[in-house]
Amino acid sequence: MKNLKLELFNFKKSLSFEESEVSHIVEGHIHFDDHEELTVIQSLNEKLQKYSYDKEVTAFVESLNLDVEQFKLIYELKSLYRILNTKNQGELYRQPINVLLETINLETDDDRMSKILNELSIYDWVPEIKLFVHNLTTNPEDRSNLLSGGKAEPVYTIVEQVEDGHLAFVRDSWFILTEGVIEKTLLENHVKDEARFQTLRMLQTSMEYCNISESRIDFRISEYLTIGLGVSKKGLYINEDEMNDESTLESIFNSPVIPIINRNFYPMIVEVSKNIDSFVELDVVKKVSNLINPTLEAYVFNYKENIFLYRCDERYGHSFFKYESALEIVNEVRNELNCDLTYFFETKLGKEVIVKRKLEDKEREVTLKLENVQFNISKVKASIQMLGESVVLNEALVNLVSREDKLKNEVDAIKELQYNERIKK
Repeated sequence: MKNLKLELFNFKKSLSFEESEVSHIVEGHIHFDDHEELTVIQSLNEKLQKYSYDKEVTAFVESLNLDVEQFKLIYELKSLYRILNTKNQGELYRQPINVLLETINLETDDDRMSKILNELSIYDWVPEIKLFVHNLTTNPEDRSNLLSGGKAEPVYTIVEQVEDGHLAFVRDSWFILTEGVIEKTLLENHVKDEARFQTLRMLQTSMEYCNISESRIDFRISEYLTIGLGVSKKGLYINEDEMNDESTLESIFNSPVIPIINRNFYPMIVEVSKNIDSFVELDVVKKVSNLINPTLEAYVFNYKENIFLYRCDERYGHSFFKYESALEIVNEVRNELNCDLTYFFETKLGKEVIVKRKLEDKEREVTLKLENVQFNISKVKASIQMLGESVVLNEALVNLVSREDKLKNEVDAIKELQYNERIKK
């Protein structure tokens, strides 16, 4: 990664007297904060564009753009740091900024991406971080979650093949999935083998005490102790640490690590370990929740030609509904839990609806950027009022106002597209 201040200094020094206008532009960009490189390079691209006939200027700008392309993630992280630092009144963003600095100082982009997705994304209550992670994410579910107040999650649960179809345990009930139909049912209506019935009952009980992900099934034994069973990669885990091949559930439960009062977990965990293949991702269901409405969870089924909703409300009980329209359930979930499931019903929604949702997402994204630019404009104006005018502050204000105009035009263009989509109907 280039040292931008040194590059600017050396380029300015190489300019001739006849290139004084270019020299003046470069001089106005030399004095900047270390985390403003991306903004400075964008500004240089704009200011030096009219001098593109000069091969030296073109080569210099292209070398900077090539460096940005090569080290894009670091540049964007530094830019995010600058934005958060300007808004850090009262040290509100102290912890996310610390995580951000740790991320910047890592050695490789793979390490940085891992830290962004595992640690920085936790601070999605900060709009700028939410937008940053959203722009890095390609998974439609993750992108939707980042732009929504609610959250959609995959459902990992017990699935058992029976004569009538497939049995699946969702939240607290068994469902039978047959050809094109989903119905609530009882386990005993479909499993006649007594031994298998007892096993499934034990697995059902285990669902109350474990957390299932794509790679592991974790049992929280006590406040400071979690035992995990590997799914794709078989193995035992204690508090995220993988045990060696010699460790077994029996040896762990015989050790002082497990409090005596918690040893009744043993038969349940053993049964789960024997039937680990019965736990799968039920890809026809999404669990939707929202922290603002903690008493409500919705399980949305998109099964062949049918659409169902299992609504679990601790205040009003549980209800199971069938929907005739994908648009109806998407709007209902969005209004009640602020979560957009357009991507989940993409094949059942019209092209116009999908375009409308994408335009709304884009509008939210650009509006966040516009708010940030307007905040920075107000800070620069306040600095000019307190310190008086200077070349650097005036240049910064001009650049920010130019950026504001572009974003406003982008918002207007999106709104025009939204209007055109509405009048098509």
